Amino acid sequence: MSEIDYSQKGFTKPKEHFIYRIKFTKGEEVKFIGHLDVMRLFQRAIKRANLPVAYSQGFNPHQLLSFANPLTLGTTSEGEYGDFEMAEKIEPTLIMAELNKVLPNGVRVLDSVLITQKTDSAMAAIDGAKYIVFLEELAKRDSLQEDIKRYLSQKEILVLKKTKKNEKITDIKPDIFEIKKIPEGFYLYLAAGSRRNLKPEPVMQSFYNFLGLHFEKYRMRYHRLDLMRTEQGKLVGLSEGIGVRSLRA
Repeated sequence: MSEIDYSQKGFTKPKEHFIYRIKFTKGEEVKFIGHLDVMRLFQRAIKRANLPVAYSQGFNPHQLLSFANPLTLGTTSEGEYGDFEMAEKIEPTLIMAELNKVLPNGVRVLDSVLITQKTDSAMAAIDGAKYIVFLEELAKRDSLQEDIKRYLSQKEILVLKKTKKNEKITDIKPDIFEIKKIPEGFYLYLAAGSRRNLKPEPVMQSFYNFLGLHFEKYRMRYHRLDLMRTEQGKLVGLSEGIGVRSLRA
């Protein structure tokens, strides 16, 4: 991948690694592929695309890739992220184009940014996530918007959350940034990441319980719209404000 002319002003042959933040989809075709399989998928795609990926040192070198908050199996997304380290500085759009030539149906790179600003890794940077919950039948309920308002006006919203070691009653109200009715069902904006993390399923189960309705777990369809990070007190997209999308701009 030597299409960049390093003789141009401002370019020198790099000795260090360059980190690119990639935004990609996980569609219906691959929604039951787990996190480790997604990683292996990109490892193979990078080799097939002949990208100058950087490798770790030692007896068992591996590609230097890391991914953001893994999706629950069965959830689709248009807002997945990974940080890919390259041994050469190349055009971010070239990475996107070459990967899209070899990735399978359901996985498509939507954005590629060369990180030039100080920022946390994709996993560590996450503070929020946006979702659509497809529930057309419930969305037709005349009182739905008022139901949402009453649900959010509760002093506490207590749910039983499972941890790695046990279960505990947790107030999830501080982790719900927004809920609103949309034609497809619900739009949810929730806390996410290593500091506080709330998945859409317990929110929907809690809301159904609040309405006195039967919650059918396997009838729910969730779609992640984006992952967000905090920048100067505001939540912005995970790849916004951290670098450049073109070396020639």
